[in-house]
Amino acid sequence: MWKISTIKKLRAFALLAAVALTLAGCGSPKPDAPAEVRLDGQVCSGGSISPKSDDSLRVYITLDGAALIDLPFGEAHRVTVTQANGAENEIELTGEAVRMEHANCENQDCVNMGAVTRENLELRVMGGFIICLPHKLSVEVRDS
Repeated sequence: MWKISTIKKLRAFALLAAVALTLAGCGSPKPDAPAEVRLDGQVCSGGSISPKSDDSLRVYITLDGAALIDLPFGEAHRVTVTQANGAENEIELTGEAVRMEHANCENQDCVNMGAVTRENLELRVMGGFIICLPHKLSVEVRDS
């Protein structure tokens, strides 16, 4: 069993990593790292999808700190982010969980982080975050 202090340290590290990713590229995406965002197979320009959802939980996807898309947690979608350098991530929203379905990064840490659900949101070491550090992509589940 993990000691509480170890869990607190891991959560603090996760929060710092998320903040670093967010602050790394505030504003629009970097010109040297453009990305194509596909929502359910269709290319989209990003932004907020279904902003009038009754669900207070949202899924925010950012690349190098720049917002790509935000979606209601309770809807089923598949988001694919493909960067010009070939980096690719697939995020699956089932309506009950969010997970990194696929990433072509070498370490696969983001895929192995598992799903974020309403039930485990507060219990996960990473909280509502799924982070792919090699691709500078983060997925965050939080209240709107």
